[in-house]
Amino acid sequence: MKDETSQYKLHFLKQLFHSIWQIIAVGGGAPIGKEAAPREIGTLFAGKIGKICILSMKDRIFLLACGAGAGLAAVYQVPLTSVFFVFETLGIALSIKRFVLVGLTTYVSTYIAGWVISDQALYQIPAITWSLKEIWIIPLLLLFLTPLACLFGRLSKAASSNRIKDKRILLTLPSAFLFLVGLASSFPHLLGNGRMMAQEILNGSSGQTVLLMFFLKAVVVLIILWAGAYGGTLTPSFALGIAGAALLGMILGLDSQPTVLLLGSVCFLSVTLRAPISATGLVIGFTGLGIDSLPYLLVTAVLAYEFAKMLDHFPWASILSQKSKNKVIR
Repeated sequence: MKDETSQYKLHFLKQLFHSIWQIIAVGGGAPIGKEAAPREIGTLFAGKIGKICILSMKDRIFLLACGAGAGLAAVYQVPLTSVFFVFETLGIALSIKRFVLVGLTTYVSTYIAGWVISDQALYQIPAITWSLKEIWIIPLLLLFLTPLACLFGRLSKAASSNRIKDKRILLTLPSAFLFLVGLASSFPHLLGNGRMMAQEILNGSSGQTVLLMFFLKAVVVLIILWAGAYGGTLTPSFALGIAGAALLGMILGLDSQPTVLLLGSVCFLSVTLRAPISATGLVIGFTGLGIDSLPYLLVTAVLAYEFAKMLDHFPWASILSQKSKNKVIR
C-alpha cells in the first residue's frame, strides 16, 4: 500500500501459494495467527481487480485496504470490527463514503464465508455478569500487562524484520518446528494460533502451567517468525493476554474470573495491535459477549493503548546506555 513499485514486483501465483502455505502451516500446528494469510489473499485479489478496472493509484490503495478487511472479516466472522481495523491500522482516512464501502465489503465477505465458516464464538466461556467491582483490577492489569505487551510487540517486529529468507531457512525452520514439537509433547496447547491455550486457561489451569505457557508461547512465536515462518500475532496476543491476566490473579491470590481474563486479553491485544477499537471488537467477536461488556473492554483497551504510547516515548535506550557508560567509567 505504501510502496507503489513493490506492487508491480508481486508475482500473483507465487504470492497466492505463499499465503495458502501459511494456512497449511497453522493448521499443522504453527504457533502463529491464521489471519495474516486471508488478509494477504484479499489484498492480492484486490490489487488484481484494481489493475483490471484501470483504477487510479489512490483508488487502488483504498481497494487494497478493503481486501485486507474482507480477509479478516471472513476468517473470524467479524465484519464491523474489520471496518474499524481498516481505518485504525492501515492508515486510511475516514469518511462516510469510505466507511460505507468498507462495511459493504466486510459484510459481504462475512456472509459468503459464512457458508463454510461457523459464526459461533471461538471461545466457550461461562455466563458472566459485569459490574463495577472489576474496575479496581484494571489499573493493575495495565501496569502488569502493558509493558509485557510492548516488549512482545517490539520483539515480534524485530523477529519479522530479521526473518531468515535465504538458504539458511532449510535449516532454521525445520529446527524451529522440531523445537516446538519437543515442547508440545509436554504442553500440547502451544500448538496452533493460541486458541487451545486460551481455552485451557479459561477452563482453569494451575499457576505453574499458566506461567510456563505464557513464557513458552511468546518464545515459540518469536522463534518461528525469526526462523522464516509467516503469520499473524493477533490470536497469540489474545492468548498471551489471558495467560498474563491469570498469572496476575494468581500472584495477587485471586481466582481467575473470566471477566479479569478478558480484560487482560483486550489490554494485551490493544497494545500489540495498536488499535483499541479493533481489539475490543475482536474480543467481543471471539467470545460472543453482550453489549454490556463494551464499556469495560473499551476503557481498558484505550487506557492500555495510551499507556503504551507513553512507554514508547520514554527514553529507555538512552537511560540504559547512560547506565552502561557510568559502569564503564567506574
